[in-house]
Amino acid sequence: MRFSRTAASALVLGLCLSSGVAAAETVVRVDETGDAPRGIDIDSARYSHANEEVAVVARVPDLQRMGSASLSISRFEIFEAGYIVRIIKTRGRPAQTALLYFDHFDATERACDGVRGRWGRSRIRLVVPTECLRGHRTSSLFAQFGISHAERVDHAPAVVRLQSD
Repeated sequence: MRFSRTAASALVLGLCLSSGVAAAETVVRVDETGDAPRGIDIDSARYSHANEEVAVVARVPDLQRMGSASLSISRFEIFEAGYIVRIIKTRGRPAQTALLYFDHFDATERACDGVRGRWGRSRIRLVVPTECLRGHRTSSLFAQFGISHAERVDHAPAVVRLQSD
């Protein structure tokens, strides 16, 4: 009898502690295939906004081994100013990730620990801690993923109001 009360208490405690993670919103946007060249044609983008980070995982079949991709984040309902998490991949070298701030005119690099990206075979993942989003650290954000190579570009559909709570 005592064991079952302890087990039940542990289960309730575990559910309460994990409820913060469940509060994060995740939205999947499917992109039209064939609207961009093979190698940068986005299939889908999974956006998430938790209390501590904003992330995207984009699926790009036959992803090229080089190019540039970005996650645009803003407190506005369109991207008129805000942050850009950018990843650049060149052939034979590890991908380089940076955080930029766009102020309507220019994009300037901002230093912030925890900004990271991964360029895989068919997926790109970009993550930025919300503490890096000064001035745009709100519970509801605009988010959009895009990828480019040479002069060609593809954008996944945006999420206008990605909620954290």
